[in-house]
Amino acid sequence: MSDPARPTLADLLPEPIEGLSDQIKSHIGAQKGAVAWPLVEGQAVNGLKSELGKFDLFGLLGQAWSKAREIRGLRAADAQPAGAISIVPLGQHSAVMTAEPALSLTIAGWTAPPLKLGLVGTALFESVHLSVKDGHLVAASPGKCNFTTALSIGSIPLHTPKELAHLKLPGELRFEPGWKIP
Repeated sequence: MSDPARPTLADLLPEPIEGLSDQIKSHIGAQKGAVAWPLVEGQAVNGLKSELGKFDLFGLLGQAWSKAREIRGLRAADAQPAGAISIVPLGQHSAVMTAEPALSLTIAGWTAPPLKLGLVGTALFESVHLSVKDGHLVAASPGKCNFTTALSIGSIPLHTPKELAHLKLPGELRFEPGWKIP
């Protein structure tokens, strides 16, 4: 897991990724010679986590919340006094984060076609309070949240959606310099 204070999309991956090895074998097909499948799977998972680790989960949530219709009225410069912070409550809602990474595998000098994956992370919030200043979302105070994640290859799910108990949100998320409200 990445820094618990700044989780990434890699933290949405289930542990272990069930069925990934079978899908890699199916995708690559019969190869001459022995293949160390556990090693291939381990390298694939490490590469996947490395790439998804570049995407800040809180930043993605902030970007999504900046587009909420409940705060659009605060995007104009004259919507509130300069420097003032408006608190806008959101009721129960969900935020969906998706990624479509592709695994590029080379085994014994042979390069397989990319294996396209799909990751869907869903955060279901009981409530969130958004802080808006000068047309920007500058902070959020999330209430109770339930995260689930699902990984697929093409249209084939690798597992049923899993709840992520290990992912906890702090009482306040600050966005520096803030997300401009479109």
